[in-house]
Amino acid sequence: MIKAGIKKELMLFTRGFKLLGVIITIVAISLLYPFTYKSMELMANQISDMGQQMGGETQGQIENSASSINNMLGSISEMYGGSMAAVGFKTGVSSLTSTGSLVIMLLLMSAAGGEQKKRSVIIPTCAGLSPSGYVMPKFIVYPLAIGIMSFIGGMITGGISNLIYNNELIISNIVFSSVCGAIYMFFITAVYFLAGLSTGRPGISVIIVYAGSTVVPLILQALDIDKYNPFTMQTLLMSSYSEADMNNFILSTVVSVVLSVISCLLTLMITTLRKIDNSVGEANL
Repeated sequence: MIKAGIKKELMLFTRGFKLLGVIITIVAISLLYPFTYKSMELMANQISDMGQQMGGETQGQIENSASSINNMLGSISEMYGGSMAAVGFKTGVSSLTSTGSLVIMLLLMSAAGGEQKKRSVIIPTCAGLSPSGYVMPKFIVYPLAIGIMSFIGGMITGGISNLIYNNELIISNIVFSSVCGAIYMFFITAVYFLAGLSTGRPGISVIIVYAGSTVVPLILQALDIDKYNPFTMQTLLMSSYSEADMNNFILSTVVSVVLSVISCLLTLMITTLRKIDNSVGEANL
């Protein structure tokens, strides 16, 4: 039953706009930041050249504008060890775990409980479809798929940053940050499916999970609990491989996987206890 469910979820994921939308989102974010910062550098150089051609008072004004852009980029690069490649890469991967997660959750609304509200799913015991056959394939397919594609997106960001900034990044740092981003996306997708499948209201679940992913790290930081939890991955991905706390990374990875499994089991328990009524068109608790 679970094997058949996995095939069904893969079919729905790949044949609809879900997969294409996720790929477009990840690739777009992966390319956006490296090219944005490189474009700003080129623009500053063009402005400076333009000022030299004009001469006079206009030259000074234009060169001041170019200098302001360069100073801003210099300040940003100092935050990342003086490397603009690191700026484009780290901000790209970080955005993938924030903005990217929001867009991906919106794209997966139908799979994360939306089908219950639309009466396109019912769990009749007479047909042999058990709650585990409904819930577990989703937790196997979607968190893994999003995690893998997020890792690929991080590698693309690192590769593009190295390409346009003359190989300033070390491959181990690219892989490490990409893995951190992938683990976080795996976890947050599992939590989203817990909320969506348990309530049958994925739209509200998007708001709750995204708001929680913003507020919870602040609360943990205020409580001085800034290690050994899934949200630590967003901090670790900003570190280099050689400087990262590997104990924190390993334990945070274990905690992320354990919490994802617990999310699956909680969803299975709640779905088993719920009554899904297809006659009214809503999933009743």
